[in-house]
Amino acid sequence: MPNREPTSTERLEEARVIVWEALQRLEDAQRVLFHAGDHYVGQVWGDGVRSVLEIAERITELSGNLTAIHIEIGRLAKRDDGRGPRRSS
Repeated sequence: MPNREPTSTERLEEARVIVWEALQRLEDAQRVLFHAGDHYVGQVWGDGVRSVLEIAERITELSGNLTAIHIEIGRLAKRDDGRGPRRSS
């Protein structure tokens, strides 16, 4: 039995899973950054706190963008599923 090429829907689902995993990793990074911020407040108190907060804000923006992408991929897959298989003429 020959190897079958993945369908567009399968590839979209794979992309959606990868984006979801990226979101999870960004959340992990944000938690670590908040801990770093706590250490800056407790030990250093200075520009480091501001930098950590700015980076955390950028991660929040990235997460929002990735969430929008994740949703759009899901919509695309549903729309394509509704069309049914493509017939060759």
